[in-house]
Amino acid sequence: MLNRNLAEGLRTADRLQRDASRLVEESARLAAELVEQRREMGRLHDRLYRSEGRRAAREEELRRAYETAERADRAKARFLSAASHDLRQPIQAAALYTHILRGAVDANPTAREAADLLQASIDSLSGMLSGLLDLARLEAGAVDVAVTEFRPDALMRRLAQEFRESAVAEGTSLHVHPCGEAVRTDARLLERILTHLLSNAVRHGGGNGHRVLLGCRRRPAALEFQVWDDGRGIPPDARAAIFEEFHQLDNPERSAAKGFGLGLPLVARMARLLGLTLDLRSEVGRGTVFTVTVPRATLLPEPDRRLTAAARAMAAVATSATATATATASPTERMKGRRVLLVEDDERVRHAMTMLLKRWGVRVTAIGSAEELADRLPRLRSRPHVVLADHRLPRGQTGRTVAELVRRRWDVPVIIITGDTAPERLREARSIGCRLLHKPVEPGDLAAALDDVMEG
Repeated sequence: MLNRNLAEGLRTADRLQRDASRLVEESARLAAELVEQRREMGRLHDRLYRSEGRRAAREEELRRAYETAERADRAKARFLSAASHDLRQPIQAAALYTHILRGAVDANPTAREAADLLQASIDSLSGMLSGLLDLARLEAGAVDVAVTEFRPDALMRRLAQEFRESAVAEGTSLHVHPCGEAVRTDARLLERILTHLLSNAVRHGGGNGHRVLLGCRRRPAALEFQVWDDGRGIPPDARAAIFEEFHQLDNPERSAAKGFGLGLPLVARMARLLGLTLDLRSEVGRGTVFTVTVPRATLLPEPDRRLTAAARAMAAVATSATATATATASPTERMKGRRVLLVEDDERVRHAMTMLLKRWGVRVTAIGSAEELADRLPRLRSRPHVVLADHRLPRGQTGRTVAELVRRRWDVPVIIITGDTAPERLREARSIGCRLLHKPVEPGDLAAALDDVMEG
């Protein structure tokens, strides 16, 4: 019995030893695999680290590129604002003096021709600066949108009439085809879109017997306003670039008579603001068509056709009387005897503005700075009907300073005039309840603004 138990113990020990050996071997194998796995993990970590480094480097490059682009954009905005302001000051004075000169040389044909040429040059510069101003307004989101339902037929006919003379001068025939339907959008901005497209077509549509068409096509839920020309067309590789500022295809000499390359960029921005679709189709040698798709609206009520002949006659007489009264009482005549307080630091502009206002029969108190205004204001006996103030004044003062000074004594409308196209000016003027005009201000626009605020 003892021997058997001893033999069984030896066999059990032998099995345990073999199992232990296998466990040792398996442990060694697992240890070797673990070491290899750790090595592989180390290699993966190294590759991941290097990949993360490359990704971080790429992100840093992108960040720097973005910051560079932002700085360039801010520098562009500052340059345009400063250049526009510095140019508008002398242009404003020249425009006012030219208007006064043209009114004084009617009897002299040579002087009249020279004054007209001078006015044309000033209008060209003013047009370019106005385009820059419109771009600044759109980029700032400072353009008011008033969506209404209206029939665009009268608008289309009026535009065709306005452009017919310039089309004839270019040797182009201009046609218009309204469609009688109503649309829902901002009428003023739609008119500006079509104005730029027509101007572009008339200038670049070919001339010498070519045709330009302003038309309208019905679609199930929209109207397509189309401006066609049968001119030289636009190459495919240039169709994106024409919507960039100052880009022109056929004006290498940069002739101002052909525009400045701002019309189509403005069209694209205004269409985007209104949520309208703008399309372009063109074939080289055959022509181009620009299409603006506008939502249709419920048909507007037609005029009441049940009016009697007597009622129609009475309405015609009333309309004629109103038109006659409006024609005989122009803004400049209505402002005779009114008082204007003018605050302008530029001596040339101040002098020209004073001359122009006095020619209109306006009583002018002209002041050159906010400090001078603060000194003289307590001694002014008569309340002005309106204040005209330049935005940039000496020693950091602004048109806002003028408005605040005057309104401490009188509740009076204030018109701020500025050559600065920075979008902040638009928002600032609105925030303090002031009208904003941009230099160079046309005499007619100035008269209309003065008449408006004084009547209001």
